[in-house]
Amino acid sequence: MANDKADESEKIRVLAEWRGLGRALALAPASVTGAIERGRRIGSFPDNFTPVTEPAVRFAADPEAGA
Repeated sequence: MANDKADESEKIRVLAEWRGLGRALALAPASVTGAIERGRRIGSFPDNFTPVTEPAVRFAADPEAGA
């Protein structure tokens, strides 16, 4: 049981260091640990998922200008 907790802590430390969050882990371990756990639950995107590749439409400041 204690070994499992140590292994989990080591995994979180490695993930945090890998993502550049080593200092954040030292300052706020509960926040970083929670974020990593939430990220693990999200998982990966489905195979048929297509990301948005086009920029958003720009709107004119004056709503009558585009009419």
